[in-house]
Amino acid sequence: MSELRRVVRFAVLVAAVAAVGATATPLRISLPPVLESLPIAFAESWGMFDDAGLDVDVVGITDNQERSTALLTGNLDAVLADLTTAVLDYCTNRSVVVVSSAASTPPAGGLRLALVSHLGFGPSSLADLIANDQYIAVTYCTDEEYLLDQLLAANKLPRAWLTRYTYFSDTLQVAVWFGAKTMPVAVLLEPYYSYIRTLIPVSGVPAQLVVLSDFSDLQATPRVLVFRSDVLARRSADVATFLRVYDEAVKRMNTTPRDEIINVGLDVVIGLFFEGANRATVQQQTLDAISIPTFDAPGSLSRETFDSMTDWMHRKGYTSGSVTFEEFTRFDLLP
Repeated sequence: MSELRRVVRFAVLVAAVAAVGATATPLRISLPPVLESLPIAFAESWGMFDDAGLDVDVVGITDNQERSTALLTGNLDAVLADLTTAVLDYCTNRSVVVVSSAASTPPAGGLRLALVSHLGFGPSSLADLIANDQYIAVTYCTDEEYLLDQLLAANKLPRAWLTRYTYFSDTLQVAVWFGAKTMPVAVLLEPYYSYIRTLIPVSGVPAQLVVLSDFSDLQATPRVLVFRSDVLARRSADVATFLRVYDEAVKRMNTTPRDEIINVGLDVVIGLFFEGANRATVQQQTLDAISIPTFDAPGSLSRETFDSMTDWMHRKGYTSGSVTFEEFTRFDLLP
């Protein structure tokens, strides 16, 4: 009988150790250099995930394709992505699910996205751009390209992408090439627009940029939080905790003074947007110019946005199979 009790105690101990090990396994997530990543990045920096008993490992990957590959091969559990990338990842092997949207609204006078040119080098207005044949730098197969297509189609250039686009694989590449004045026009996200506009180079003459459009007449697409399906199946409680902390981080970000976000969280901002940089290389006037948006609470993705995006992707030849909203999304874990 005592032998049986020892066997039972040993089995219970093994099960307890296994449970602890499973809980201790971190959720590995990678964030793109976009403003909507900030609540999650700050939640990790503020220790909010640790306080909730959840181990989260934020993995730095700036290239969109590399981030997708890491997710689809199981080297990441989750990513924040634009909707286009999420659809492409889903179509690759149907192993991912959108669990939340991630949106933001720029402050008065600020912007989230802009079509910009260099004064004296690029066009001086949207009408000027429409009339000439200058190239536009944009990230390939992204929400930014989706919005650019809509903008130009509304201005009688429905097939400009065939001859006028110069494609890049990630946002940072667009900013670097445009900032070096090798491209006359670019679609820039914040904070790269503010960085290029305020950077004082060795010559002492900052870039003079012209905003051709801020895309405000178009419906902005939210980022989406994407988890692997197998992670959801095994760790739904952890994913629910992650979403709850994300929601709390959004509330904290929206009530934290701007100076604290920029200065106290400077390492978070630099690490996310300016890979390899340090405090000394980011000039104060750039920090002063960065617009901090109001962040939306995690929520569901609208079917209308999904339908519009997937229809565009199909027409552009980016997808061939069907993607249903019900299979692509799961919002029952939202707080």
